Amino acid sequence: MANGIIIAGFATCGKSTLSKKYSNVIDLESSNYKHLNTNLENVPVEARKGTKREVNKKWPNNYYKAIRKAIKKYDVVLVQLKPEHFDYFDKNNMKYSIAYPNINNWEDVKRKCISRGNNENFIRRLESVFVPFYEDCLQRNYENLYIINENETLESVLLENNIELKRSEINE
Repeated sequence: MANGIIIAGFATCGKSTLSKKYSNVIDLESSNYKHLNTNLENVPVEARKGTKREVNKKWPNNYYKAIRKAIKKYDVVLVQLKPEHFDYFDKNNMKYSIAYPNINNWEDVKRKCISRGNNENFIRRLESVFVPFYEDCLQRNYENLYIINENETLESVLLENNIELKRSEINE
């Protein structure tokens, strides 16, 4: 199998939803690599975000190793959007695309955070990086920049751009 594509997506763009629906897509939820999550196994991932947790000593190398492994198995590998990850991709000649909510739609992003159970600390931190991360993205070596407008999903944007998505048998 040829290497899959990496798409770095901002929070709430629909990475998890997409990966649950399609068998050739994986969402490498970064917090499972960054934090040890001891005694939080029964707390939903979204509710953990914004809480104080012990950082895994293997971070971020364990995440990059998982990305390298996933692109050999999946057609689409969805990853956390952070400037330091772009630095790693660029340094290692790894191609990637970016998925970002329309920069005028912060309120939609906030609404999605609330509906999925993120706490106020996480939402405030996300708001503080919303514009700076977007501005950083524009300076990067990405292959494609997918802007997700209100009432659009990552799924609809990728399909519109002819990215092949294979339905999971579970969802058929």
